[in-house]
Amino acid sequence: MRQEFATGMRAAPWALVCCAVAVLACTTSVEHASLQPQTPDAVWEREHGRARRFESGGMFEDAERHYERALDAGRTFAIGDQRVLQTRLALADLYIVQGRIDAAEAQYIEVIRRQRAAYGDNNEAIADSLNRLGVLLADGGRASEALPLFEESLRLRARIYGPEDPPTVATMQNLASVYNEVGRYDESEKLYVLALGAYERMGEEYLGVASVTQNNLARLYRSMGRGTEAESLHLHAIALSIEINGPRNPNVAIFSRDFANLLAEQERYRVAEARYKAALQVFIANYGRTSEQVRQTMVDYAAMLRAEGRQREAASVAEAAVQIEEKLRRQAADDSGAKSKTR
Repeated sequence: MRQEFATGMRAAPWALVCCAVAVLACTTSVEHASLQPQTPDAVWEREHGRARRFESGGMFEDAERHYERALDAGRTFAIGDQRVLQTRLALADLYIVQGRIDAAEAQYIEVIRRQRAAYGDNNEAIADSLNRLGVLLADGGRASEALPLFEESLRLRARIYGPEDPPTVATMQNLASVYNEVGRYDESEKLYVLALGAYERMGEEYLGVASVTQNNLARLYRSMGRGTEAESLHLHAIALSIEINGPRNPNVAIFSRDFANLLAEQERYRVAEARYKAALQVFIANYGRTSEQVRQTMVDYAAMLRAEGRQREAASVAEAAVQIEEKLRRQAADDSGAKSKTR
């Protein structure tokens, strides 16, 4: 990380000496640039730039401080000024990285309020912010709250860009996932099918996203009891992801675990077990033995072992999953404590 230096404190003594010499040597005084009045525009640009540099170096507390200073400088800007919105969105992203979900949500809500006041309701910037907030809420298990945000975002993007533009289809898939979560399966299926068709027509660049959509649709069919269709889609998604990313990609492992869950429900335990083990190998290779993906796979694998009647093995795998959860919790607590000490 390149070290930041504040010009005011470190450069001022040398500058003042130079000014004194200049005054003694001639009748024209020279004022140091740091003493010149700074416009809000200049302060915003400086502070936002510093925040970005600190953030890129992982110095999140310093980045937050400079983002806040940039917002202070922008208090006199118009309500829809892009610089203020840019800073608030950057802060939201920073909070998400830190796990401060409530703070991120507050920033998104304020951005949407300002955008509506400045642009009205028919604007792509609002659609993007609604989609961002929807993702935040859905990832936090608040699907019912995310649903109207995705619905409005989809209406706006379809009207502005058309029904098969990438941002429109991305929101379409997000809404389909939320419909699945709240049990609105028919509506979810309709959107997933539309999204999958759109991605396939977009060409090779979007085949990776198409594989994710195939897997999501397979999970929906599993929820609907349509196992044969789910199996076909899972296999297609796995094969496509391997073709694009290779066999050691985390998406391949995620799709394999989802397929294993379907196989376990169908009491095809041996095939399911092989899929769970293959997924674990990929997750461990990518993330190490202590990760949320490894923990979740072990939880699902233990459930399969119990269903098969292999209680001792199930207990061992479940205990390993609990130990990973405890390590992750301690790590999160340590990270939180370290952050609070540096503030």
